[in-house]
Amino acid sequence: MAVSHFMRALAGVLFLASAGVAHKAEAQNWDGSGLIRFGVFLQGSFVDYDIAQTPAAAAPFRQSASPDGFGVGISSGYDLRMGSYVVGAEADVSFDGGRSKVNATSEQYGIDYLATLRGRFGYLFQPNLLGYFTVGYAMLGAEYKRNDLTGTNKKYATLGGIVYGGGLEWDMGWGTSFVEYLHADVGDWDFNAFVSNNRLALDGTSDVIRLGLKFKLGHDHSHDVYRRSGPLK
Repeated sequence: MAVSHFMRALAGVLFLASAGVAHKAEAQNWDGSGLIRFGVFLQGSFVDYDIAQTPAAAAPFRQSASPDGFGVGISSGYDLRMGSYVVGAEADVSFDGGRSKVNATSEQYGIDYLATLRGRFGYLFQPNLLGYFTVGYAMLGAEYKRNDLTGTNKKYATLGGIVYGGGLEWDMGWGTSFVEYLHADVGDWDFNAFVSNNRLALDGTSDVIRLGLKFKLGHDHSHDVYRRSGPLK
């Protein structure tokens, strides 16, 4: 399952990153009451749709679709340091183009975007290495398309649900690089297909892994360890 693959990958990243920073690091540059950050990232997405279809005058049956894909996104957030702990909030939106047909039918399912609003709690394993957990609310843009004699017909919906995950951030003075894994479990989409009296019910999950950069806004670079020979004050 995609979740187990991602968790094993994330565990490997954590191990390698921890080993790579075993030496004494410079002081972390959280030098105020809090930091506003703006981020950009690339992501790979693995989406699973569980589809229950009820045709007219026929027994219901189940299908599935996996519109996996790649996308890009932006984020913004606020972090507050309390000793070795960091708490914060983050909002992001990513745009994807994953599409998948159901068997050999003319029905196609897709994902257009994923937006989240999350809180996060982190711990500084090293002065410039932050590991964190995150949880919040996700909105996934789902698409249904059917090609028939009348042409191409589409329907759209926004599915909402819980999202959770974790990640690592490496401080580079002017900003941070990060890797992050998120799992979203979004709600049902119950609608009539374009075939008369053909009822569909869709339930979705999304797993994403992200690589990106976060830039510190309003940061005082005169305090940056990479631009000063002495220690931070």
